[in-house]
Amino acid sequence: MRKYSPFIRYPSFAVFYLITLLYFLGSLTPYITSLHFKGFTYLALFFPFLFIGMVSTFLLSIFLFKKYSIFLLLILLLGYRNIFSTTSFIYPKNFEQQKAPNTFRLLSWNVNDFVTSDKKRDTVGAPRRTILAFIKSVNADILCLQDFSSSERDKYVFSNLEYLKDTLNYPYYYVSSDDSSKGAKYIYGTVILSRFPITDSCRFVYIRKHLPEHLMYATINIKGHPIRFYNTHLQSMFLHRYGRVPYNNEQFILDDTAMIYSGHRYQKLVYFDSIHIGQAKLIKEKLNECTIQYIFCADLNSVPSSYVYQHISTGLNDAFLQKGFGWGTTYEGLSPSLRIDVVLMSKNLKANQYYSPKLQNASDHYPIVTDISLH
Repeated sequence: MRKYSPFIRYPSFAVFYLITLLYFLGSLTPYITSLHFKGFTYLALFFPFLFIGMVSTFLLSIFLFKKYSIFLLLILLLGYRNIFSTTSFIYPKNFEQQKAPNTFRLLSWNVNDFVTSDKKRDTVGAPRRTILAFIKSVNADILCLQDFSSSERDKYVFSNLEYLKDTLNYPYYYVSSDDSSKGAKYIYGTVILSRFPITDSCRFVYIRKHLPEHLMYATINIKGHPIRFYNTHLQSMFLHRYGRVPYNNEQFILDDTAMIYSGHRYQKLVYFDSIHIGQAKLIKEKLNECTIQYIFCADLNSVPSSYVYQHISTGLNDAFLQKGFGWGTTYEGLSPSLRIDVVLMSKNLKANQYYSPKLQNASDHYPIVTDISLH
């Protein structure tokens, strides 16, 4: 075997040790919350890159430190839960517009308040038009929208809800309107719209009173199959907001003021991760109480290697992992590994296909379209 110079071996060993240590800690994020160690927030966020680094370390160790390669392989395998949560190894297929028999189509999307619904700003190519045109084009049977807004206050603002239910033919709907600051004719929150009848609905309020979007569900009868659809948006982290926030949003962030106004991105990630953990525990409690098959749609604001995702997704099918490919980014910016929007399902429900295009000039989140088989 070739002998490598100490000038290569010793620095390489130090780098290998650091990567191995970080990867090992990153493999613990499904089991230990950031409440115990704040660094887990960062490790969860960057786990896909740690995985790449660990694979590279293992392969290089075969040539540089062969006697340690088996040990490094065992460390690599410790991260199996995060590996198979963050990455789908399914061979990608083209999305078929035609729905297969005995399936229904679901669209889950954080529409980012439609960016703007002011009529004076409704020009060709405006984000609102792009969002609504995409919704129309995919022809989904069920819509689960987060960060949704609609207004009937005056002639200058569009009623997005009216357009969806009347023009795009979603006559059945349930709205969790969580912002009353602008009066009774303004809606902000989460919404479920359906072309099939809704038989019952409910909302669960998170413990923290300043959260703008709570957990809600609607039970929908789809061709004789009652399925419960949950929809929620975990606490926003205001990663792109600096300085003073608009007055009409302050009711939701009073206890986060110092962080929102002056904190940098990674301070916010750690701070809001602790809030997401509390929300995740309530969500899992309510999901476990459900006695029929269900689908959970959400903007989690947490990545698949986080405790939040792992806690909620335990025992459920992930539409992306069944039919997606790669890392499945759903949020633009920061990192290509940010899959923070999910569609999770009871074990007896299966995704038939999955589609999440990187739309431009629309929401800062990417839509999730999935066809689900009925059994």
